[in-house]
Amino acid sequence: MQILRGSAAVLAAAVAASLAVSAVAEAKTIVLRLGSGHPSKPTPYVRNMEHYLADEIKKRVEGETEHKVRIIHAYAGKIAKVHETLEAVEKGLLDIGGWCVCFESAKMLPMNFDYFTPFTTGDIRRQVKVKQRVMDEHPELYDMLDKKYNQKLIAMTGFDNYGLGTKFEWTDVSALKGKKIIAAGPNLPWVERYGAIPVTTTLPTAYNALATGVAQGFIMFPGVYFGFKFHEPAPYFKVTNLGAMAQTILTMNHKTRKALPAKVLQIIDDAGKGYETAATLDAYKSEAIGLDKLRKAGAKVSTLPVAQQAKWAEALKDWPNERAHDIAKGYKIDGPAIMEKYMKYMEEAGHKWPYRYQFKPLGS
Repeated sequence: MQILRGSAAVLAAAVAASLAVSAVAEAKTIVLRLGSGHPSKPTPYVRNMEHYLADEIKKRVEGETEHKVRIIHAYAGKIAKVHETLEAVEKGLLDIGGWCVCFESAKMLPMNFDYFTPFTTGDIRRQVKVKQRVMDEHPELYDMLDKKYNQKLIAMTGFDNYGLGTKFEWTDVSALKGKKIIAAGPNLPWVERYGAIPVTTTLPTAYNALATGVAQGFIMFPGVYFGFKFHEPAPYFKVTNLGAMAQTILTMNHKTRKALPAKVLQIIDDAGKGYETAATLDAYKSEAIGLDKLRKAGAKVSTLPVAQQAKWAEALKDWPNERAHDIAKGYKIDGPAIMEKYMKYMEEAGHKWPYRYQFKPLGS
C-alpha cells in the first residue's frame, strides 16, 4: 500500500475534491411540466397523468438515478386549453402533454380514423390494441408528430363507450332530427348526417349549454357524463354503442427529450407504457361505474337496440369513405387502406359492426 506525502498527497486530495464536485454537478433536479386542457379528477387520461405517470417518474428517477424530479402539474387549461396542447408541447411550454386528437382535426386528421367509423367497439382496451396495430403498420401516422410538431408519442389511451345524453326521452333514432346535439369536432357528422343540428363546445362549457337550452343533448361517455354532472340538465342517457375511441395521446417535446440523461428518458418512456395500461383500464372501468352512478343519481339509462344502431350507421354510410379520401388528398396518406384495415382488424378482434362501411381504393 503506497502512502502519498507532500505535493503528491496535495495533488491526490485536489483530484478527489474535483471528482466529488463533478459528481455533485452531474446530479440535478429535473423539472417537468405536465399538462392538459381537461381537468384531472373526472377525466381518466388526465388523472392518470397526475397520479400514475407523475408518481412513477418521480419514484423511479429518484430511486434509480442520482437526480431529483420536480413536476409542475398544469391541468384544466392552466397552460394550454384542450385545443392548444399540441402547440404547447411543440413550443416547449409543456414538456409532456395529454390531449385529444379530436381537437386537432386540421393538423391531425389522419389520427382520427377511428372516429370516422362510428359504432366500433365499446371496449377501449380492444380499441387501443387495434389502433396501435394499424399505426405500427403505417409509421407515417407517427411521423406527423415527430417531423411536423416537434414531439414524440409516448402513450395512447382514450375514453369509454360513447353514448348520448339528452334533455328529452327517445326510442327511435329519427327523434334526433332537428335537435341540437353537442359533439366534438370529428364526430359532429354522427349527428349532423342524421338530421340533428350539431353544436360545438368543450367539456368545461357543455353544462351551461345544456342548462340554458343552447343544446338539447350531448354525445359523451357515461363516466365523464356523470363526472361533469351533465345528467342534471339532461337526465336521459342512452347507451348507443357509438364506440370507444383511442384518441387521447401523451406526447413529449423533442428538445426536452434530448436534454435529459439517457436513464431518465428511459424511465419516462417506461412510465408512459405503464400509464397507457393504467389509463386504458381506468377508462374501461369508467363506463360501468359511470352508468351505475347515473342510475343512482336518478338519470334514466337505457340502451339503443342494434337495429336502431344499424339504422343510424347506415345513414352515415358515405361519410367514412369521404373522410378516408380527405386523408389521402390532404396528407398524402392512404386513408382508404388504413380505414379498411382498421375495420378488418376490429372484426378479427371479435367486433360485429351493425353496418359495414365500404371504401373506394385510391385511383378507383
